Parts: sequence; structure tokens; C-alpha cells
Amino acid sequence: MKAAVLHGANDITVEDVPEPEVGPDGVVVKVRACGICGSDLHAYRQGRGDDLVLGHEFSGDVVEVGRDVTGVAVGDRVTAMSGRGCGECYWCRRGEWLRCSRMTLFGYGVGGAFAEYTFVPNFLLNKYAVRLSDSVSYETAATTEPLSVALYSVMKMQPEPNDDVVVIGAGVIGLCAVQVLKALGIGQVILSGRRAGRLELAKRCGADIVIDGALEDAVSIVYEATSGKGADIVVECAGSAAAFDQSLRMVHRGGRIAVVGLYEQPIEWNPNSIVSNDIDLIGGGLRFDLPGAMELIEKKKVDTGYLVTHEFPLADIAKAFETQLTAPDAVKVLVKP
Repeated sequence: MKAAVLHGANDITVEDVPEPEVGPDGVVVKVRACGICGSDLHAYRQGRGDDLVLGHEFSGDVVEVGRDVTGVAVGDRVTAMSGRGCGECYWCRRGEWLRCSRMTLFGYGVGGAFAEYTFVPNFLLNKYAVRLSDSVSYETAATTEPLSVALYSVMKMQPEPNDDVVVIGAGVIGLCAVQVLKALGIGQVILSGRRAGRLELAKRCGADIVIDGALEDAVSIVYEATSGKGADIVVECAGSAAAFDQSLRMVHRGGRIAVVGLYEQPIEWNPNSIVSNDIDLIGGGLRFDLPGAMELIEKKKVDTGYLVTHEFPLADIAKAFETQLTAPDAVKVLVKP
């Protein structure tokens, strides 16, 4: 079969590789669409590992089912989060392999979905995998994973309707977070980001105030919009030192910060601001609620379909990555094997 193989920094090519074999605990899926995630971009820029097949934001059709898998059949349309835990630690024994410190994910020990077929181990329906209803397209389904990350992170913050919530970063997860917050009935959602096209999408997603972080003083605007109080919650999705510093300056004493974005480089900061201001700093970017995200899509409480801005065939994988990296109007780029 054909698959996109990452050999090093900015070096990805489509090659013939062996087709995946079904294991007892998983399924083989014919991939119909796969989105380029920020973590894929990190690996692409840095050349992380050798001969990786990346891609985990995918949807497709089940073509083989392992003997220990129940509730799914050949022909089912699905999306799933895939990886494998060690099988021995406390979390794996509880069936929560995503908390395993030795887990392997798509592209990092498990073959990814930038390929014609992919094997999904630990296929647990309605936990780590969901079926697609007829109303959900493959393209929209490929955005379920980032929506599920946004949903998990937002719910972990336990927002209240009267909260003032700031989302930093207008990538897909940030835009999804805005939609989730509005679906929950949060009164004021402020987004700070960059790129004109993404800021317009933030308005469409329901943001009450949209800040151009490249041109405006986001911290001052947040304090003005909250009558000098500051944000109750900041959801930091940008993954940069500047964004992290802003989140500390935007949130009020006793507030909460969700760190969702992935950081390519270590940052320097003084934890005294957390201690002295009684701020809760919470991580959430590598956990998700896949069934909850699909429910939001099916009930039309969110719409992630319009976040897909570009589509490429697998043969143009390098162009797809460069588009996601550099095109001003790119939000979510899909690859369709």
C-alpha cells in the first residue's frame, strides 16, 4: 500500500509499505481522510525519529476486525484515537492506556493514518473509537479528534455560565474550544489569535470578542472587557512563551489556566505568580473525549466542517504539510489517501 514516510526534517515521501495486519484487540481501517495536526508539524519540522508514518486525526471504513473486538463490523464508518499502552501499569490495568507513561501513539511506535490503511489497536468503541452516523462526513469526522481535545480541556476547567473565558490561539483546537464554550452557554468568550482568516472564523465560531494578537494589546483588552477583573479561565492553545506569559497576566487571582498547546522549546517562568495569586494551572492537551465530541457534532451544537480549508491527495503530502505550515488561509488541511 501507499503511505507517507517521514525520513527527517522536512523530508516526507510517499512510498510502498506493507499493509497492516489486524491484531486481536484492534481493527484495520481504510483511511478516507486524515488531518495534519500541530504535533505532526512538530515532527515534520524537527525530523523526530526515522521512517515515521504520521497522522492520527482520521476517519475511514473498517475492513478487518480482531477476534477480541466487539461492537464493530466490517464496513462500519469510524474514527478513533489509537495507540498502545504497556498493558502492565496501573492505568493500563484500568483500561486507560492514554495515561500510560510508556504508551505509543500513531506515528510513534504505531503506524499512522497518512496511508491507505491503518491498524488501530485498543479499539474500544464509545471510549477510544466511535461510529459515524450517516449525517457526518469523513471530512468532518477527521476533525473529531481535535474537537475532543478541546472538549476535554474545557470540561476539565469546569466553566460556569457567568465566567469570562479567554482562548489564546486561533488554530483548530482554539477555534473548537470557542465552539464548545458557546455550546455550554458561557456568557463571554474572548479569543486572541493571529491571521485575519482565522480571526474571522473565530467570530463564526461564536467568540464575543476577537483580538488580533499581532496588532492589539490582548491583556489590556481582556481587563477592559471584564471590568478590570481579568479572566476567570484562560485556555492557552498557542504553545508559545509569549502566550503562556499572557495567560498568567490575563487571569485573575484564584482563576484557572488550561495549558493545551504543545511547546516546541522549554520556556522560563517564575512559579511565584501561581503561588502568590492562587492560580490553578491545569494540563489537558493530550487527553480527549471522543464520544462527547461526536455527540456535539451529531446534535449540531458545533460545526467543525468549515474549519477544513484545504484538501490534498496522499501523493501531494509534502505540499499539504507546507500549506499547513505557511499558507495564510490554512486552518485544517486534510490528506485523502
